Amino acid sequence: MGLRDLTDEITEAVFPSNIYCEVCGSLIDRSRPYALCDKCVTRMHWITGSTCGVCGKALPDTYRGFDESGRQVCYDCRTRAHYFTRGWSCLSYGLHEREVMMAIKYNGKGYLARKMGDIMFDRMETLIEEARRQGIKPFDMVIPVPVGQKRLVKRGYNQSEFMARQFLRRWADADRESEFDPTCPKLETHILGRSRETAMLRSMNPEERRLALRDAFAVNPALAHRIEGRSVLLIDDIYTTGATADSCSKTLLEAGASEVYLLTLASGGNRRPKDE
Repeated sequence: MGLRDLTDEITEAVFPSNIYCEVCGSLIDRSRPYALCDKCVTRMHWITGSTCGVCGKALPDTYRGFDESGRQVCYDCRTRAHYFTRGWSCLSYGLHEREVMMAIKYNGKGYLARKMGDIMFDRMETLIEEARRQGIKPFDMVIPVPVGQKRLVKRGYNQSEFMARQFLRRWADADRESEFDPTCPKLETHILGRSRETAMLRSMNPEERRLALRDAFAVNPALAHRIEGRSVLLIDDIYTTGATADSCSKTLLEAGASEVYLLTLASGGNRRPKDE
């Protein structure tokens, strides 16, 4: 057991996460998944049906939007190209998802990000098992979207990194037949960083977000050789307009990555453009 794993075990022992539901506060026990009671688990907006073939957000069963290659894609991805190749998302961003993310980001409940990493693994488990059967590595490395230094100091952690670590811990632990899973990618937390601080994006429209994030990320020149010709799985908490994912992906591709894929915990809805 590594130092970080030991620290997590001690933190869980002192501040157990599965006592009260993190959404409604109901008493629960350690058997409840994701630190949520049975009722709140059913109220979360799980993505289980049709999804956008590009960004991974949920699509209504009645939606019939396709791109030139015949993939079913959301309104946004029909009109705007992205730098990442393919995305997956676990939840549609609604009231309950917002409460969890607010607790993680602003109420010091970083341990919940690890629970969200469990959700991410469960979402990707079919792909992971298929990769293991074929003996292939679907991604060479996993990179969490970095946060600015000011927010990192204030918050004390990067929630996307916590999610990524738990996601890979579950991936490695899932292979019970060997001590080393050759399909499990490596976590890289120092290759991609913020080149400058950015304003909060919540109140910005899509174009304002893209402008705010232009050249906001950079690859560490001393580590750029690690991603040359490699595929990357980028992990972030929330996907809305794709501005953050695109800025990160563009930076990684320009530094030599072969492809960038995207995994997010939650994503916004399939909103029809105002001009349609």
